Amino acid sequence: MKLQVRNSTVLPGTDHVAEIDPEMSVSAIERQLKELAEIPKSKKIVLFLRTRKKWYRLDPNKKLIDYPLEAGKSKIDIKRYVSTQAIKELILKFKELSDTDFPYGVIGVDELPAPETKRILVEKAQEFIFDALYNPHSASFRIPSRSKDNISYDDELQMVLLGRQMIERQFRSLSSVKSVAQMSTLMRILYEVLDREIHTTKRDLFYMAVNEFEAQSTSDALIEDLGAMLQVTRSSMNIWATSKGVVIGRLSFTERGDYIDCRAIGSGKSIAPNIDDIDNLESDAEFVLVVEKDAVFNRLAEDHFYDYVPSILVTAKGQPDMATREFLRKINDELQLPILAIMDADVYGFEIMRVYTVGSKALSFEARTLAVPNIKWLGLLPTDLMEDSGFGIPKSAFIKMSQSDVKKARRLLDEEFVLKRPKWREQLQVLLDLGIKAEIQALNARDPQFITNHYLPEKIERGDFI
Repeated sequence: MKLQVRNSTVLPGTDHVAEIDPEMSVSAIERQLKELAEIPKSKKIVLFLRTRKKWYRLDPNKKLIDYPLEAGKSKIDIKRYVSTQAIKELILKFKELSDTDFPYGVIGVDELPAPETKRILVEKAQEFIFDALYNPHSASFRIPSRSKDNISYDDELQMVLLGRQMIERQFRSLSSVKSVAQMSTLMRILYEVLDREIHTTKRDLFYMAVNEFEAQSTSDALIEDLGAMLQVTRSSMNIWATSKGVVIGRLSFTERGDYIDCRAIGSGKSIAPNIDDIDNLESDAEFVLVVEKDAVFNRLAEDHFYDYVPSILVTAKGQPDMATREFLRKINDELQLPILAIMDADVYGFEIMRVYTVGSKALSFEARTLAVPNIKWLGLLPTDLMEDSGFGIPKSAFIKMSQSDVKKARRLLDEEFVLKRPKWREQLQVLLDLGIKAEIQALNARDPQFITNHYLPEKIERGDFI
């Protein structure tokens, strides 16, 4: 039978038509196509059969007829073989951080069952009421300070952590009486949620006392204060994080008892807002790839990159939400796979990389359940924009850094977590020296599938990540 053959090992790819006997072994077909596409016999390749809806990586030990051929609609794609040896070596260096004890003087939160959270909430409320009745002058909510001078980077844990400095919101102080009343309202609402064994969102909580909170930013900040005060995660308080994350690839799990196969969902599976709903993670992937941009994620998903190089793809479509960060941390802890990330080569991509890796200052008290220090920055590295990088990104795809970009980059250079990661600092300095930035999509200025067929395979094979 005649099949259209796409040679994706070259740039740009070339098309051929080949007469192929379906009874032939895949290894024999590989030899035939190498000769047709003028690929050296010594060069390793992999073959994919493309049908209207699915891609199949062809096994050299099978015959073509073993796969679901569709007359006139099946195609074969020739791709370069990608060695993942550099990634496999990361497993040997994998540092398990989830069970590491926090240093003295640092506030961390625990993942607790709802009844236990309710018990702690009631205890705090009773303590406050007792003081308000018998010691009104000293009655207060003691809340960990989330000011800049109480947040620092821990070199051993490689996370941004919250210290033990406290602030007191006093019952009889004019400056804090409103905040005390709002916190009391939030605790009452949260008690009802926990007592009914239901879940809620930050938005719902705001509307449960909209006139008292006045603005959602107020109730959101109070939720963070309460979590830090109780020393429990947000999910322990039965507060769902609004999720925008998506996962696709070689991963399966159960969600509320339902079996989910992330390869069987063409556009990806939305990440559940409640991480407790997810159990029994299984994967035969060799690594996880975190993708900043939704458009790039969709490109890789459509190209079945996760089958080309066995992997799991995750995106939060920009700045990561809590649900996606919790999901990634769960994968990190349970599967212990190397995790790589591809971000824009600009200060905002750098910031997003920082949040995934060492955590955010705003949620420093939840770093233990959110941050993933094991992530390696694969690209788009500022050094990839240089002429000698070998990627040949057209200069027309570069954008001049604004004054705001420059100021932000210089501030980042002095951040403690950057000073502790010299390779990150080098990349920031390169960005400043070049005076340009680029989005991931700049890579596809050379070819619509450049990221899939050339950039990622090259970076992975070279072990070019930091």
